[in-house]
Amino acid sequence: MHREDKLRVAVITGAAGAFGQEIVKQLVTKGFFVAATDKSREDLNILSSLVGNSEKMKVFLMDVADRQSVADTAKQISDTFSWPVSILVNNAGVFRENPIFMPESSDIARKIFGINLIGAFNCVSIFSKLMVKEKFGRVINIASSAGIMGAGGASAYAASKGGIIAATKSWARELGHFGITVNAIAPGICQTPMMKKEDKSLTVEKLMKPLIPVRRLGTPFDVAEAVVFFAACKTDYINGEVLTLDGGLYTGTIDDEAVVN
Repeated sequence: MHREDKLRVAVITGAAGAFGQEIVKQLVTKGFFVAATDKSREDLNILSSLVGNSEKMKVFLMDVADRQSVADTAKQISDTFSWPVSILVNNAGVFRENPIFMPESSDIARKIFGINLIGAFNCVSIFSKLMVKEKFGRVINIASSAGIMGAGGASAYAASKGGIIAATKSWARELGHFGITVNAIAPGICQTPMMKKEDKSLTVEKLMKPLIPVRRLGTPFDVAEAVVFFAACKTDYINGEVLTLDGGLYTGTIDDEAVVN
């Protein structure tokens, strides 16, 4: 049996969020063993009820911004599963607007960086050591198109995701010779409960859907499908890549029908 064909454990951070829930469900469906981590026990209980009584998924409390918490959880995961951790999905993240003129803008930025960027550093630093022993691993970072294009009024979020993209390319160079690939997914505008909660869904959809070639907003399922692709990928020649997942939005905004007519 080749090492890439072994039973594999996938660690998902922020597993109880909209993206995380779908990522967990899809990986379990595809036969992966999943260590679903989040810092909220209540949210993890909800996740467990959504996934059902699957023997392939276990939940763990973990705060990605706390390096000791990550280290302790990594040991718990290793002690729980009989198979090695081979996949890490850095999905934990927070979004908050921080217009630069706001007095508290810097404080908001520190919190966002601590979770979105430093959290990913903590997880890659600790979990990649487990992968080195197996000479095989897949690190999948959830970035954002905001990390490529920027985001007015949300510069800290955009900077944190831009940092993830730069770190992805750097880690790909650093870990590649250990058999570990590092890639990122940069979702565009996606419909999530958070968007609906903030009552922005209809406005965003009305404004943006006509500009997206596939004529719809993204969904957590779209993100999960991309994660499954990277997680199951057997070639190590896809490394240091950023998959923009936006329905073709940034290919251009010219209306093809208007051009034809």
